[in-house]
Amino acid sequence: MKDEWDVIVVGGGHAGIEAALAAIRLGCSVVLISAKIHRIGEMSCNPAIGGIAKGTIVREIDALDGSMARSADATTLHFRMLNRRKGPAVWGPRVQSDAAEYARAQQVYIGSNGIEIIEDEVTGLDGATEKVTGVRCRNNGSIKGKTVVLAAGTFLRGRLFRGDELWKGGRIGDISADSLEKNLVERMFHVERFKTGTPARIVRSTVNVDELEVQQSEETYFTFSFGEYQPNDKQEVCYITYTDENTMNIAKDYLHLSPLMAGRIEGTGPRYCPSYEDKVVKFPDRQRQKIYVEPMGYGSRNFYLNGLSTSLPREAQRKMVRSLPGFGRAEISDYGYAVEYSYFHFSEIDDTLRLRKTENVFVAGQICGTSGYEEAAGMGLIAGANAGRIAKSLEPLKLSRMNSYIGVMIDDIVSKGADEPYRMFSSRAENRLHLRQDNADRRLFNSGDRFGILSEEKRELLTGNLKEAEIVWNVLESETVDGIRLSKWCRRPGITVEDITYQAHTLVDRDEKVLLSVLLDEKYSGYIERNLRRHESSKNMEKISLRGISSYMEIDEICWEAREVLEREKPETLARAERIPGIRPTDLHGLLIHLGRQRSTWNNSKEE
Repeated sequence: MKDEWDVIVVGGGHAGIEAALAAIRLGCSVVLISAKIHRIGEMSCNPAIGGIAKGTIVREIDALDGSMARSADATTLHFRMLNRRKGPAVWGPRVQSDAAEYARAQQVYIGSNGIEIIEDEVTGLDGATEKVTGVRCRNNGSIKGKTVVLAAGTFLRGRLFRGDELWKGGRIGDISADSLEKNLVERMFHVERFKTGTPARIVRSTVNVDELEVQQSEETYFTFSFGEYQPNDKQEVCYITYTDENTMNIAKDYLHLSPLMAGRIEGTGPRYCPSYEDKVVKFPDRQRQKIYVEPMGYGSRNFYLNGLSTSLPREAQRKMVRSLPGFGRAEISDYGYAVEYSYFHFSEIDDTLRLRKTENVFVAGQICGTSGYEEAAGMGLIAGANAGRIAKSLEPLKLSRMNSYIGVMIDDIVSKGADEPYRMFSSRAENRLHLRQDNADRRLFNSGDRFGILSEEKRELLTGNLKEAEIVWNVLESETVDGIRLSKWCRRPGITVEDITYQAHTLVDRDEKVLLSVLLDEKYSGYIERNLRRHESSKNMEKISLRGISSYMEIDEICWEAREVLEREKPETLARAERIPGIRPTDLHGLLIHLGRQRSTWNNSKEE
């Protein structure tokens, strides 16, 4: 055991793994402390990586040399590109992973990179709050470190609920970090409570899949990693089933036993991934709801029911599951439950993910108020990099919201927080036409290289991608079609990669993925430039008054959720509206349109 570590990482989930690996790539000595070593990298909820906006975060993590993308590629069972009905700027790559193999792959990355792993429970920080000297462990005592990264997930005073059942734990079968939370509160950190949950796992052999709708994997050569990593050749079929009136009535019969409805759970749950009983109450007219039936692994024993998260009693869960088509004789191997846990109020966190009251404690993942593997991993990478850089007395890494989804997420969290577990959506990013999954390597290379978190292998790979893009760009700038530069010609609607290679034969043998990415850069260039100008002008939002708006409920240019929160908060300026949790850039743009229309109406009436 070292006398002092450069970086101590508390927690072996998705945030903790990326934090430890980022710090080790900086040349730091790193120790990761986990309550149970064999559960490092575990997929506590659904066995999937990616999705709309989330998939782009995974590619950004890979561009900064994180491990999530490589582990997802190596364990992919099923692939779909979501949101294809819209433009490629907001496509969302998503894979079903073999949950057990994914965790093993992550454990291999941790174990093979020189990171020390200790199995123990962290009970508190050591030393003065202003500059801690390390952490205290239940069995190993004090462990000294120059910096600490807290990535405790849902473990801070975690409580599990199922009907009348209540027990301690950050997830089923694990501990609750009560002592750590108590120490943080005693140090006057402001923590609040959130809630999340998970559905039942079903014994696969008891399900009649012939009654289910088949969802085949898409044929694709896509990988999350920009490296030469081959996707897993083991494939699985996913399925779809549906709830009906019977399912809803069963849930209604047991609502009085729901810990959520009874008020025993105080924390706010995720609006966009609610429990089934929450859906029943809030959307009583939607009896038929889609449930995704997802294998937990290749030939695995269990199915995961995505869309049927619940904390209702076991009896209710059995009845609800058996009301689904194909599940008439289904057996439950693990029952669903809810988790309530503590997280840091956003006022405690700065834009480097450091706790403001300290010089050397960083935080990442669900204890910051986020939700999801991808969000946690993205924050973990930045927290670990900054802990490492502070340990070496170097300038911290900050990502711009105009250049990455990770930057958007961190800026949202630390500037206005979240009134529910934060989930990344493309609509949160005002520059989303630039923040695409295809160009994450080119967008973030300079940050990764400048701040020293790229391995030499990754640096060489990404440098090659940049050179390839530069070659393509130079051809587009130098060659013409009917006197028009190719770079301008390819902005026309319907122009494809095939059209460009037909006009510029020197591009025929170039990397098709890079060629498409550069084409999209050019197609969206006008919008991107406009968004950058708008971002600069947003600095003047404090001067834009909203006092003239009598009611937000009638403003069609903003979403319904934004109307509700703005009506409640009544912000005086556009800048204050921006800082309200739940308000997105698209809502701010809608307010500007409304104000412009309002001003035009007023001027016209004045002239009359």
